[in-house]
Amino acid sequence: MKIVIFGLGSIGERHAKLLLDNFDHELFVFRSNKNSIPNSLGIKEIFTWKEIEKIKPDAAFIANPTFLHIKTALKCAELGMHLFIEKPLSHNLDDIDKLASVCRQKKMICYVAYCLRFHPVISKMKKLIENKKIYHTRVVCSSYLPDWRKERRLYDVYSAYSKKGGGVLLDLSHEFDYIQYLFGQIKEIKGNIGRVGNITVDAEDFADVLIKTVGSLYVNLHLNFMSHLNERRIVIDFENGYLIGDLILSKIEFLDGAGVKRIQLSDDRNEYLLSQIQYFFDNLKNPLIINNLKEAKNLLVNILEFKNA
Repeated sequence: MKIVIFGLGSIGERHAKLLLDNFDHELFVFRSNKNSIPNSLGIKEIFTWKEIEKIKPDAAFIANPTFLHIKTALKCAELGMHLFIEKPLSHNLDDIDKLASVCRQKKMICYVAYCLRFHPVISKMKKLIENKKIYHTRVVCSSYLPDWRKERRLYDVYSAYSKKGGGVLLDLSHEFDYIQYLFGQIKEIKGNIGRVGNITVDAEDFADVLIKTVGSLYVNLHLNFMSHLNERRIVIDFENGYLIGDLILSKIEFLDGAGVKRIQLSDDRNEYLLSQIQYFFDNLKNPLIINNLKEAKNLLVNILEFKNA
């Protein structure tokens, strides 16, 4: 299989290395600037769409800035490539329906990479909450944006700009996705967002929201990337106990009738990212692949309706 990769930032480079180390595919990297420093992985670089047309890739891994996702995906789909798009799908709804139409016509699979569905903590929690009555859930995701890409100047990254898809609602939209995955479709989002620090130009740096699912479960969600406390936790309350998932430490703690139990899971990020890539390859003929274009669009609609309200 021939694969072209768009974007060699931190996640794009990680995907590229996983592809190199674990699969026997022919890889190419699209570079928009011929003066870019050659990639450290030794992957062949291409610079024009004419080169892409000549190569005829089978799939595209799209990990460039959010505001370029749909534009890039459209060109790739029109050339007959399956699509692996980094989350979020986009920063607005422009041309998403057009992309869906092209994918249907060309019979191309589109997967949006909400990788935390493959995180061992999320997978284990999914099993542990089966057939349990949940009273309430709290989710926290906090970090410090300048630490994300230390090799770049702060205002050089798209995360600082709302019009480029930056801000906690889209940058940290993993939380919205796994909330749906664990607890059901999001019906309503209420709350507050704002910019209280100076680590972004105009994008929101925090959000405190209350999510209601179709099953009438309420989830408190706090997001921020101005905190020096790196935290990603889920706390679920039941009638006779609780369940805590720590996605950073890859630990689970739960209280039930037998007392408190603790589980240490693998903290190797590459393991669940590799599982995600393998899932994509295994489902290239499956129109019901998870995180497909329809699912990702519906999630984006919910987030943008709240953001723009």
